[in-house]
Formats: sequence, structure tokens, C-alpha cells
Amino acid sequence: MAWKNVLSLVLLLSVTAAYAATPVAPPAAPQVAAQPGPQTARECVDCPEIVVVPAGTFHFGSPVGEREANAQTGETPALSVTIAHPFAMTRTEITVAQFRAFIEATQYQIAGDCRVPSDGGWQRFPERSWQDPGFGDAQSENEPVVCVNFADAKAYAAWLTKQVGHTYRLPSEVEWEYAARGGTSTARFFSELDSDEASLQSLACDYANVYDAGAVHDLALAGPYARCVDGRTYTAPVASYRPNAFDLYDLIGNVREWTEDCYTASNAGRPDDARPWVWAGGCELRVVRGGSFASRPSHARAAAREAEAEALRQADLGFRLVREMN
Repeated sequence: MAWKNVLSLVLLLSVTAAYAATPVAPPAAPQVAAQPGPQTARECVDCPEIVVVPAGTFHFGSPVGEREANAQTGETPALSVTIAHPFAMTRTEITVAQFRAFIEATQYQIAGDCRVPSDGGWQRFPERSWQDPGFGDAQSENEPVVCVNFADAKAYAAWLTKQVGHTYRLPSEVEWEYAARGGTSTARFFSELDSDEASLQSLACDYANVYDAGAVHDLALAGPYARCVDGRTYTAPVASYRPNAFDLYDLIGNVREWTEDCYTASNAGRPDDARPWVWAGGCELRVVRGGSFASRPSHARAAAREAEAEALRQADLGFRLVREMN
């Protein structure tokens, strides 16, 4: 690690320590209380930028009666959860360039056979892969990598851990939602119902790349769309839209993101801390979060949960990482 990066990370940790021990109570309104400006660091040339997320307590999931909540996925009732220690998270989703550095360094082999949007739905094509997900125009190096499954994301995290000597890993579902909320308690960090499926006009496109009025012609997916235009049919370069109060980008929209947790359609028995909820024997279904460029508005919320098979590679599915600090 370069010395200036060491100093940057030390500064990041020291600034955070002053307020990390105080729980951050989610406010009732979308606004968040003023806090010290976010501090970022990058631990190597090809490493993703990280930002510290403070400790705090929040309500995981949706309250009973939440207009858009899906009780069938276990997101309601909400559970009070405490994040006892700050953690660092990649500021954006892992990009094509960052994933390419891993592939070139390790010669890690990834088969094609990625599911991509086609004829108003999703179809699997053996020739589609993270290098060519079939979006028409090639992805830029600064767009989020897609067509990566759970094992691919874990392999990248293990490689990055070895490179820098600090643990990088997939976030737990609790860490992910806490980070996505950015200190708010509303359905989205930028609004309560602004981008729900009943809205005639939505501001969601200022904050997220979702299935919108501009994408309907090209994707022709079933279901409602956001009544706005975000400028992209497929993936957008990371950090193209506004961040939340933790200075994290694209937690809502752009691509769905893998988490470490096994999927279950109930929170009964879930630990009330930041640990991932996993089974000793492993699991075939993992929780994915955040919604994507192809997600209907009700799926692009902080509490919305989806399940995918570990082996799935899909053109709207990527990841970001947590960097442990304790």
C-alpha cells in the first residue's frame, strides 16, 4: 500500500472514531442530521475507493403497513438492529476495470452463459459474459461489472484481501440496508413514495438508474416503470447519480448486488446485529439487494429483498464489498 494511502486511511479512521461510537438514530423525515464530511481512501492503484460507514442503530426492513412492502419476502415487520462498529464499504459497485485487474492478475476463469434482457424478458446466452453482456454498445471501464455470480464475487474479494492485507468481503444484508438508508428511515434515502408505482412524476432518476420511461422501448419489460428519464437503458457509469448521506452511490438502482446472507422469507430468529445470516450447511439461494436498471419502482427500495441462486450470472447483477475495520 502506498504511504499516502496509508495516511489517508489513518485520517479516515481517526475522523470516524469521533462519532462512530454514538448510535445514529434514523430521523422520521428523509433529511439526515449533519455529520462530519465523509472521508475516503483507496488502498492500491486498482482497488475500489472505500468510505467509512458509522456505527448506529436502525430498523431493518419495513414497518407493518408500509405501502410498498412485500410481506412474502420477509421484509416486514421491521427489526431493530445495532451496528456496533463502523465499517468501510466500497463507495460504488465494483467496476469493469477493477474486475478486469483481478482477472488479469489471477487468470480466473469465468464461463459465459449469462442471462440478458431479450424480447421483453430474460434469456440465457452462452456467449454473453462480464466482458460482453449484450447491451449493444460495449460497457465503459467505469460501469459496474455484471454477469458475475456469488462465487465470482467472493473470489474477487479474496484476491483483494490478499493484495492489501485487510479483509474485504461481501456485505451482510443488514450492513447493506443500513448503508443504503444513509441515516434515513424512509423507503428510499431520497424520498418516501416519490418513486412508487402510483407516482405520475418521479424524482428517482436524479438518484438512481431504474426501469424508467426512457427504457420502456428498448427493454419492453412487463410491469410498471418510473415516470422519469435517467438517461440510461442499461448500466450507467458508477457515481452518475446523487449519493446518500454516507457518500455511497448506486445502492438503489444500476445493478442488483450480492450479499453474504442465505435467503429466507422470514426474519424470525435473525440476529439483531450486523452478522450475515447463513446456514452451516450452506445455501443455494442468496439475498440480492438494491434493484437495477431493469427494476420496477417497488423493487428499488432500501428494504426490498430478492433471492437468486448462487450460480446465477445475469446482466443486471453485480456487487460491492465491505472492508473490515476491527
